[in-house]
Amino acid sequence: MSALSAAGLRCGVLMAPILPYLTDSPQALDTTVRRIAESGAASITPIVLHLRPGAREWFLAWLAREHPRLVPRYRELYGRGAYAPAPYQRRIAAQVRDLATRHGVGRTSPGRTRLIRPPAPTPPPAEQLTLL
Repeated sequence: MSALSAAGLRCGVLMAPILPYLTDSPQALDTTVRRIAESGAASITPIVLHLRPGAREWFLAWLAREHPRLVPRYRELYGRGAYAPAPYQRRIAAQVRDLATRHGVGRTSPGRTRLIRPPAPTPPPAEQLTLL
């Protein structure tokens, strides 16, 4: 991200996955957003963990092994499907949005970011038509 930003390219970051009760604390979000801002990101899109079939079984087995106390909380969050409840997702998105504003995500100094436009397309060569 820093190299792209230094080269004048405005890029956004998908901040994913945000793991409930593991990487969603105010401190963890603040540190992550601050580091993203320091890299020169133009935007941040937070994405809370989603657990589709296959990944769901693997992740929940890992969670049971590494953080067994969180299994009941994940059952509450993901018991009805692959996605965390909308209110939880909105809360995380609002926190990240506020932190992005505080840390200056998307702000640039004059000359720091430049618009790079693709070259204008070259028209095809004209074809000479014949009358006969």
